[in-house]
Amino acid sequence: MNNKKISFIVIGKNVEKTLKGSIESIYDAIEYCEILDFEILYIDSKSADDSVLIAKEFQNIRIFQITGKTNAAVGRNIGAIESKGDILCFLDGDMYLEPAFISKVIIDGELIYPFISGQLKNVFYNEEWQVVGENLLFPKLANDKYFTTTGGYFIITKDLWQNVGGMNTKYKRGEDIDLGLRLSKIGVKLLRKKDLFVNHHTIHYQDKSRFWKMLFDGSLHYGTSVLYRDHFFNKHIYPRILRNSYTLILLICCASCTFLSGWCLLPYFTMQFIRAFYQDRKFRVTVLFEKFIYFTLTDVLSVIGFLIFHPQKKIIHYKSA
Repeated sequence: MNNKKISFIVIGKNVEKTLKGSIESIYDAIEYCEILDFEILYIDSKSADDSVLIAKEFQNIRIFQITGKTNAAVGRNIGAIESKGDILCFLDGDMYLEPAFISKVIIDGELIYPFISGQLKNVFYNEEWQVVGENLLFPKLANDKYFTTTGGYFIITKDLWQNVGGMNTKYKRGEDIDLGLRLSKIGVKLLRKKDLFVNHHTIHYQDKSRFWKMLFDGSLHYGTSVLYRDHFFNKHIYPRILRNSYTLILLICCASCTFLSGWCLLPYFTMQFIRAFYQDRKFRVTVLFEKFIYFTLTDVLSVIGFLIFHPQKKIIHYKSA
């Protein structure tokens, strides 16, 4: 591959278990696709482990450390600012790039479409870092399709990134969804290839240590309260709300009816039990109750956050490592 320079931008925090494999996968892709003009950047979000030292084991990698407020949006924006490429490929430090994917989307040195993502395979671990399962994020993705939202792994032209203003640094979570919605609003649909793009090595999303932490540290406010408020007049947000927050809609409707005419919240609680059962399907009473409480608190806090939670954009501060 020639012509356009490709910048591989990796962000991470405490990713010492996966960062080496992530960077090695990029080099594998470079060799497989015979990429001649490239660079690799790693942006670290104040890791307390050996992530930076691991990155320094590789030659020709530019490393930057965030010194101010950190989140994924800040990290990706720093990577884009420091990049010298015409094409930006974003990955997290716990993602392994599938080597052949690049050859399918960059042909003769040109990105075939301004914004491209693909299939992701999750490899789930427990807290002891033992594999507990895996799945495809999009199991029904049989053909290439256009979407209005994206995840944190994608390839984009630098011109388009700059045109939309990069990522909004006020988002601690959901910054990728916000980016996709803003792109969709200006008429740029997001191409998701059916081909495997990355393997994602992570703690299981339903691990107790993960979902309860996100609930009480305010992370979930960003993906619902802030996101929904910012895009209230963006038509592309509503399919996501109906798909992911149907119980939130039901809560608002039932609560309104209760306030106006004395109706009860029974339909809402019934739906939450159904949702909790669908998550487990083994009818384990303790798990069912735990999920019910979690989903209910998520909805309640989302409503509260919509009204009172207004985070500010983070000022970017960083240094070269």
